[in-house]
Amino acid sequence: MRRILLFLLPLLLVLTACGGASTGKSAGDADVFESVTVSGGSDKKAPKVEFDTPLKVTAPAVKTLVEGDGKAIKAGQQITFNAAFFNAEDGSKLGDTYEGGQPQPLPVDDTLKEQDAELYEVLVGTKVGAQVGYTRPVEEPAEGQEATPQQLVVLKIISAKDPAPEPKILSPEDVSTLDDEGKLPTFKFAKDGAPEVTIPDNEPSKDLVVKVLKEGDGEVVAESDTITANYSGWRWEDGEQFDSSFERGEPAEFPLTGVIEGWTKGLAGQKVGSQVLLVIPGAWGYGDPAPEGRPSGTLVFFVEITGKSAAK
Repeated sequence: MRRILLFLLPLLLVLTACGGASTGKSAGDADVFESVTVSGGSDKKAPKVEFDTPLKVTAPAVKTLVEGDGKAIKAGQQITFNAAFFNAEDGSKLGDTYEGGQPQPLPVDDTLKEQDAELYEVLVGTKVGAQVGYTRPVEEPAEGQEATPQQLVVLKIISAKDPAPEPKILSPEDVSTLDDEGKLPTFKFAKDGAPEVTIPDNEPSKDLVVKVLKEGDGEVVAESDTITANYSGWRWEDGEQFDSSFERGEPAEFPLTGVIEGWTKGLAGQKVGSQVLLVIPGAWGYGDPAPEGRPSGTLVFFVEITGKSAAK
């Protein structure tokens, strides 16, 4: 299963103008879209999609079914989209990402080019606002797993933006300046040690902020280590808490190579026993916008490192 279906399928499982086959860009076995028509819809409302069934999908296929009227997508940009999913065998709608959700991000980068060449080829040069049909043969399920129905996915391209500049780790001097100016989050602690955050009104740093609130006296954590930590996380934008080991009543354990980049870069080099404030830009968090079910934008974490074990 290639990248886009891997990316979209979790959305589908959670969610358990008019055009036909146009002169838009296409790649792969695009004749499969000959009977597909797309009508109505908007950025926030799924279109009506009709086609003769069953669609005989024998090879990957992508086609711009309805032209957009925005700017052309460039290689290296990140698009956002909404999608509607259909059973290619009987035409029934399986779900969509429009209702109550937010547009989903997808980098049109070298990784997509490698993993989903047909989709990459069509997206580059297609205009924002387009409706793009996408399908590929379903792989055989692993033993004991339920078969996934053959799908037709129609993507509505909402936006295309150049990627934000790569963040860096803010210097200790710059962190100290932000702190002195009252531009960093502060914490109060309940009797059980759980933190409550106050986030200032200013815009967050575009770089990774690492502030040691209390230095531990244990071993130094390496990037390859697995750590145990108590932590809480909030969105800078609205102060909403999205995760907390304190609420679960026990610390969490995870390899630093298997977490968001802001954790990896911010906690490597810290000592066991340390309490650390992390302000993580979206590029080193879950993205902005983030995939469905993940917090978007700049994130704030309180992390207390309680232990570590070396990689085996």
